[in-house]
Amino acid sequence: MSDPHQYLADFENQLQSMKQQVDQVQNAFAEARAEARSADGAVTVVAAAGGRIEALSLSPKADSISHTTLATSILDTIRRAQAEAARKVEESMRPLLGQASQDFLHEQVLRATDPEAEGGTKQPRPASERPDDEFGGPILR
Repeated sequence: MSDPHQYLADFENQLQSMKQQVDQVQNAFAEARAEARSADGAVTVVAAAGGRIEALSLSPKADSISHTTLATSILDTIRRAQAEAARKVEESMRPLLGQASQDFLHEQVLRATDPEAEGGTKQPRPASERPDDEFGGPILR
């Protein structure tokens, strides 16, 4: 393209288009919310973008559940709501990201929402299952 005025006009059009896409993504990110309900209906969670918990409600069914079962149900429901909110954010960013960036983002979402996923945070092994150090015996831990 030899006409500098046309080049500048085309560049400005591209910038305007990118700005509109960024604005759409920002709006979608700000509005991304997901609601999850436990299988028994005792727990309902609303999560926003970034994993922020906006609401947690317990139905009367929660009164008849043991505290350990209820705690597990709450955590599971929170994780599912966060995963769905993250999926919505991921979808909203699809127009701006190339496939490699989208794949990277998807991997990060999986790691954040599934601790057992490849490379995610896993529970440490109990001390009784850890191999002794290379000196042939236990040392202060």
